[in-house]
Amino acid sequence: MKIFIVAALALVAAADRPQSSYRPRPAYSAPTYSAPNYAAPTYAAPSYQVQSTYKPIAILEQEDVHPGDGTYNSKFSTENGIYRSESGVPLPGYGKNAYGQPEGSYRQEGSWSYSDGYGNPVKVTFVADKNGYQPSSDILPTPVPTQYPTPAVDSAYVEPQSAYVEPQPTYGKPQPAYQPAYQPAYRPSYN
Repeated sequence: MKIFIVAALALVAAADRPQSSYRPRPAYSAPTYSAPNYAAPTYAAPSYQVQSTYKPIAILEQEDVHPGDGTYNSKFSTENGIYRSESGVPLPGYGKNAYGQPEGSYRQEGSWSYSDGYGNPVKVTFVADKNGYQPSSDILPTPVPTQYPTPAVDSAYVEPQSAYVEPQPTYGKPQPAYQPAYQPAYRPSYN
């Protein structure tokens, strides 16, 4: 039996041994990637023709003046009636601080105008300075007054008085029992 076990082990060892074959190993190449196609999608044109009514609006006049001292003037007008004009001037103390941040005030003023959808002319003028942006125009709403005048009161008017009289504090003294101001004439009796 020992011989049988030794023979079985020898066969297993011989079977486990790699075979001597001279086959070349398979060649692996790095994967290749192609760039994605980002082409715009194509769409079929509609069967009807659309006439474009868009017409570019020409600028009739444009002027920008920056003399280099911080002041400026700018204006333009278009063929459809839009007009804008603005000028600005730095106030004393305007410039940049040690950290490069702007400081100081600037004063700007100007106006613009156009025609609304009904053909009515609209004009807005403005001033922007240390008090903020201050526009003025007929189209801007007016603020509601926050204080109203006190109405005049007829001298014959007498303020109505309450029937209840609040008792005065007695500070430790015994208080009288509550007496209603109205005493009914009829008092029911119970037996």
